[in-house]
Amino acid sequence: MRMLQIHSDGFSYEAKRKALKNAEAVKSKSYTTEDSCLVNFIAAEKGDEKDVGTASKMTADMIAQAAEEVKEKNIVVYPFVHLSEEPSPPSTALKLIKNVTKDLESRGFNVVRVPFGWYKSFEIHCKGHPLAERSKVLDISVETGEVTSRDATEGEDLTALVAEEKSASKFYIMEPDGKLTDYDKFNYKDYKELEIYVKYETDKDRTASDAPPHIEMMQKLELVDYEPGSDPGNFRWPPRGLTLKRAVEERVVAEMLDYGAHVVQTPVIYDYEHPSLKSYLQRFPSRQYVIRSGNRDYFARFAACFGQFLLISQAVVSHRQMPLKLFEIAQSFRREQSGELAGMRRPRVFTMADIHEFVADVNGAIEAVNRQLVFVEKLQKELEVDYEVSFRVLRSFFEENREFMNGVARTIDKPMMIELFEDQYAYFIFKGEWNVVDAQKKAGCLGTIQIDVENADRFDIKYIGEDGKEKRPLILHTSPSGSMERILYGVLEQAHKDKSRGMKPKIPLWMTPSQVRLLPVDESMIDYCLELGKELDKRGVRYEIDDRSQTVGKKVRAAEKLWIPYICVVGDKERESGELSVRCREEGDQASMSIQELTELIYRKTSFAPRQRLLLPKLVSKQPVFSREV
Repeated sequence: MRMLQIHSDGFSYEAKRKALKNAEAVKSKSYTTEDSCLVNFIAAEKGDEKDVGTASKMTADMIAQAAEEVKEKNIVVYPFVHLSEEPSPPSTALKLIKNVTKDLESRGFNVVRVPFGWYKSFEIHCKGHPLAERSKVLDISVETGEVTSRDATEGEDLTALVAEEKSASKFYIMEPDGKLTDYDKFNYKDYKELEIYVKYETDKDRTASDAPPHIEMMQKLELVDYEPGSDPGNFRWPPRGLTLKRAVEERVVAEMLDYGAHVVQTPVIYDYEHPSLKSYLQRFPSRQYVIRSGNRDYFARFAACFGQFLLISQAVVSHRQMPLKLFEIAQSFRREQSGELAGMRRPRVFTMADIHEFVADVNGAIEAVNRQLVFVEKLQKELEVDYEVSFRVLRSFFEENREFMNGVARTIDKPMMIELFEDQYAYFIFKGEWNVVDAQKKAGCLGTIQIDVENADRFDIKYIGEDGKEKRPLILHTSPSGSMERILYGVLEQAHKDKSRGMKPKIPLWMTPSQVRLLPVDESMIDYCLELGKELDKRGVRYEIDDRSQTVGKKVRAAEKLWIPYICVVGDKERESGELSVRCREEGDQASMSIQELTELIYRKTSFAPRQRLLLPKLVSKQPVFSREV
């Protein structure tokens, strides 16, 4: 069992809609009190199934003890599954919640139990005294039956998990001219995907009941597949998919080098007991993978932020080097709940492109955002996906910098969602997101830009100002493209949309694993195809030669199933004339051109991207079948 306790001046909730089919029946969907109360957010865990009675009794004891310490008689019992990485089945959770309620009532407490199995909104007003916020953990060992209870460590602090939910905010649509409209009053007639995205964000339902379309596509195209030997949410990348992944990584690295970034690499695992990380974990409540080494617990990083922060905190930085930019392609780990896992949209391991730009003050941060908007928009457009943009902004910052926000709206140049929050619940005061809306009416964030006003203090980051004195910078957290996994998700979900509209699904030419496939009509043409390949190699065009003993028709169908952009049948006629008949997937036609003309065509279309080699043999006969059909 895990529990977050908050001593509050008043409390209210409203049950919005069922989260479970067998959610409890309720007489009233809302409750409000202005009286002081101890609110207990409780998540039953798998270990509680061992002995629900003992778990219930000890949970009630914890609550009663806390209530006595703060001299409180009014108790709220609130089921909150999001506190746990390994929640129990609903039946166990409901039994525990009911038992705890009954036990506390028998001790003379006034108990309000919030209904089980509903999505709910709530308002809470933490008193702010030293005992007002506490976290508790109850462990029942399945192997030994041992029962232990303890306060959660600071590294496990659960308070931040509900901080965002209790922060009051309001949603709007902002148009390119700066006009703000309440989100539920905006006319979405010409902006259907924006409407879906806004609903996704305001409902805050992240669970997925069906497999999104991109999962089947990524397997059939032999890009990514499940790894049965690992934890769910961890995937393997065969050579074809890894070629795509590396192409995207190199593209983003090139853009960041052009922007003036310092490229770094930082560790994957970190110590829970590091003083700066203890504080940071409270403000970034991701669920960590825990790693035991000796007698200490470590965690796998969930972002590149703190590795870069620890690095820069020990550097000597002058005002002459500001703004300073650190960039990393970082593999990160977040142990999301199993019900939230959804292929590449929400895996547990992902490769994130992260840049942190350190600036002197708010004006410097605004200037940096305006610079970064240019490359984020450019990279999103290169992905060739439809996307929606949103900004989450502290209301006071928004009002004080309205002209800046109007400029952002002009740059985006289409209606976007704005969430204005009253109280700062996280480290940022400004957060922009570029999102893909998929066939399940869910969304995945690709690029993001955030203004961080906390972590320079937390990590003791400083620079020497013009006056020779140490100063604290502000930090821009930015992912210019999003994770490599989310990019693949976005591209394939866009392909699914295109297919439903009667178009041929495709992957952008610059990132597709194989850009050209040469199809020799028989064995005698293979050597000539190898000669043609030399011309493609000169310009870094990725190609394959289907040298298998199959009919030309089968070879064409095989290439089409892998969405190869350019398919060339090569026979005596082509060798004699020097002209190839090229099937062009995107254009949907055939064109006659020389190998040099084809090479130059592809080069012109992909010249903005670094060259990436195909990470498997060029002869198809030498390639094992990992997961594809052909």
